[in-house]
Formats: sequence, C-alpha cells, structure tokens
Amino acid sequence: MLEPPMSLVGRMAELRLKTLSVIAWLALMVGAVVFTAAGVGRTNLESLDWFLPVIFWAVVITTISFITVPAPSGSRLSLGIAAAVAAAILMDDQMALGAAICLALAATGLIERNFFLSMKRTDGDFLTDALGMAAYSFVYLATYDSVVEADVIDLTWSVVAAVLAAGLVWFVVRALVAAFVGLERSDLAGRYLWLLALEDWAVVISIFAAGTLLGLTWPVMGVWAVAVAVLPYTFGHLAFERYHSTKVTYGQTIRALAQIPEVAGLAPAGHSTRTADLAVAIAQEMGLHPNEVVELEYAALMHDVGRITLNEPAIVKAGFTDEDIARWGAQIIAEAPYLQNVSTLVAQQHRPYRSPGIEVDPDIPIASKIIKVASAYDQARTELALSPIESLERIHQGSAYEFDPQVGSSLRRVLVFRGEITF
Repeated sequence: MLEPPMSLVGRMAELRLKTLSVIAWLALMVGAVVFTAAGVGRTNLESLDWFLPVIFWAVVITTISFITVPAPSGSRLSLGIAAAVAAAILMDDQMALGAAICLALAATGLIERNFFLSMKRTDGDFLTDALGMAAYSFVYLATYDSVVEADVIDLTWSVVAAVLAAGLVWFVVRALVAAFVGLERSDLAGRYLWLLALEDWAVVISIFAAGTLLGLTWPVMGVWAVAVAVLPYTFGHLAFERYHSTKVTYGQTIRALAQIPEVAGLAPAGHSTRTADLAVAIAQEMGLHPNEVVELEYAALMHDVGRITLNEPAIVKAGFTDEDIARWGAQIIAEAPYLQNVSTLVAQQHRPYRSPGIEVDPDIPIASKIIKVASAYDQARTELALSPIESLERIHQGSAYEFDPQVGSSLRRVLVFRGEITF
C-alpha cells in the first residue's frame, strides 16, 4: 500500500521527533563520559582493566542490536535488550554497566542512521530503545541491591526478581514512549499506540528469558552458556518469524479476494483499497484497539465483495439495495470462521448511525460506522469528482442520521494531517 502524503503538520511532527532523538544521542554520549570518569576515578584498578569489560559489552550489545524479531505490533524488536540483561547480571561495576550501555546505544543509533537505512528504524524506535534500556538498568540495579540487602532469597532468585521488576518497567516505558510518539502525530492516538505496544508481551518475555539465562549460566558454564541461552530462543524466534509471515500472507490473500468485484467491473477500481486505507487511519486516530483495527481493515477491503452476486441476471432483474449487497457479502465472508467478526462489520456497514428519536444505535459497531464514512468519502472523491473539502462537507451534512459525527470529525483530522485540506 502506498504511503499517504504527509502535510506540514506531519513533517513538523517528524522534525520534533528527530530533534528529540538527536538530544537523546547527545545525552548518551555525555552519560558515557560521566560514567567512565566516575568509574575510573573511584576504582584502584588500572584504567585498561576497567575499560575492557565496558568495551566488550558495548560491542556485544551494539552487534546484537542489529538482530531484530517481528512482533505482533508490526514493529521489529531489537535483541539488544537481551544482551543488556546479561550485562547487568554479569557486570559488578555499576558505572561500567552505565558506560557500556550508553556507548552501545550511541553507536547503534549512529550506525543505523548512516549505514543500515534498509532496517527502517525510526527516530521513535531509537528513543524507545534509549529510554527503555536506561530505565531497565536503573531499576535492575536498585531492585537487586534492595533484595540482596533484605536477604530474604538467595542470589539467583534475587537476580530473577530484579529482572522481572526491571523488565516490567522496560515494557511499560516502551509502551509509554510509543504513546508519546502518537501525541506528536495528530493522525495517531496515543491510546492506540499504547495498546499496540502491549501486544508484544510474548516476544518480550522470550527476549528477556534468553538474556537472563545467559547471565545466570555464564559463571558456571562459560562459553557453553551461549548455546544454552541461544538455542531455546532460536526456536521462539523462528516461530515469531513464521507467524509474521503467515499474517502478511493472510492479509495479501484478503486484499486479492477483495479486488474480485473490481476486476469483474462490478465496483470502482481501487475503491476497496482506498476505503481500507482511510478507514484504518480513522480508526488509529480514534484510538481503537489494534485487534479491532485489523478486523476493520479486512472488513473495509471486502465491504463490496457482495457485488459479485450481481453477475446473476435474476438478482439484477429483481432489484437490490446497498443493504442487500452488504448482507450477501457478509454471508460469503462468514464461510471462513476466522472472519466471523469481519462479516458482522460488513453486514452493518450501510446502516445509519442513528434513527429518528434515538440518539445513537448501540448495536452498530464503531468499525462499521468508520467503513461507512470512509467508503462514502471515497465515492464522493472518485465517482462524483468532488474536491476533498466538498466530499468532507457531504459527510458533515449527513451527520444528522447517516454518518456518525465523531467519525466525521476524525476524518477531518486525518485529512488535515495528510495535507488534503487545511484547518
């Protein structure tokens, strides 16, 4: 799918994020200097002896950071945090740990930006990694010291408790940063991005388990600890890759099936794709749950699939309505059990959002209302050849009964962000 054009508002949001990422990178460099000065200054060891573990773990974290795993949110999580987990367990000097992590993050950001552009890592990803790893290190060290001083459990379980507490903080910080990025963009609700980040919990547990296992087994097994930690994780990594591939293939299949009415000349060319693109943007702006957004996208793609029945002369002769097409399409989609919720959305897409005397119809899902608005807007733009502002005005004029005014307002904000209309 082609990316929609970005307005001045969107470009300004990206510029602010870029500025924040530069500030974060400079802060990491300053942190590396401060931690190094403090560590060397308070130890009686030779400077080289202090630097060796710092350089070693900085290189390890940096290298592993370029390995990513697909997550349910659609992003790819860096495995650098797994190396940081192991480093926090194995490094005795807190200043050395801080210096290693700061150097690793700064080096990773610099290399990604200048040499690994194909990784498609954004400024938001860099901010997430930097703040998340910094929060993890601080909470791990504080929790570990507190648990050890309390002397209620042995050292191994103290490590596990500290990893659990710090890992939870890392997970929350990552979700909060994603929500913050959403606040920078008027077309993405912070709630949507927060919920989207929370979907990655299974991948996060797998990554943290590998790092913890490496840190706990290294003192006993040495280099063999790498195999003990990496092999189990590898199976999980492959499973995540396969799940991601299956999900992509499933979506591509639905897109292909959705174009059948268009290929047959029974629906405008490209209408389903444009409707789905706009419907997803509206849903994200309104802060729907990520799972609802996926179902909405599938429903928007197939909202006209019922038109394939118009190949039957008897049906055309008997006459039909938009509600009939929606119902026929829902019956076709319902043949796939996995798409049962999608069929419900398609079946109700043409219903007005309220009837006379009723403030709002609670039986109509918000996703169906979004599809109705997105489809009507695209029809006004393509079939009626109206301008964006004229097409939007038709939606506002129908907000008494046909179109949900909240969805119409969200559509306006999306169009403003895309630069199709002004304020």
